[in-house]
Amino acid sequence: MALKRHFTDEEKYGLTKEETKIGEKWLRKHKTAGRIQETESLRLFEMYLIGSSFHEIHQQFSHYPVAQIVMTAALAGWASDRDRLMHTLRDRVQAKVVKSVVEQVDFLTTLLGVTNAEHLEMMRKYIIDPINNPKPSLRVETIKEYKEVVETLYKIVAGATPGSKSKESAMFNALSPSKPVVEEKESEPNIIELAKEV
Repeated sequence: MALKRHFTDEEKYGLTKEETKIGEKWLRKHKTAGRIQETESLRLFEMYLIGSSFHEIHQQFSHYPVAQIVMTAALAGWASDRDRLMHTLRDRVQAKVVKSVVEQVDFLTTLLGVTNAEHLEMMRKYIIDPINNPKPSLRVETIKEYKEVVETLYKIVAGATPGSKSKESAMFNALSPSKPVVEEKESEPNIIELAKEV
């Protein structure tokens, strides 16, 4: 069996030409036995994982030459492992962000529901009998406030129904299925063929 003298394409992944050159030089001189032991290399990989260069790792672990660190990284596939771990971490962070947004929306809509129920009853009573019921605490008192309420109402309605410029509606798009469901009809027997058989 021939001695390993060069890195494979997979082992070169993530290395610069210079790093590949010094790593392969260490490989030819010390063979694969020249790599750092796995129990020790895990501490170096932790630094590589958070973005440290091979020279920065060497400064922290000066008893390992840069070439030996590079060769160990290539043979162990540190670059591909880092990419895979970072991708997984990104997915987990995105999932947490989505969960957080959903929880906040749920909280705020519930809060609005409580506020609506509380003030709506007071407003209804006042509209039915303004003499014997107190004015609602939440009410429009100026033209500016009136304008703000009307604009807010318009935005809510415009967001919930298709507008004149666009046939799309953010609210109805979110509530409707992504693809229309089409029911398959059972094929009807061919009457002409049945008549021929009779």
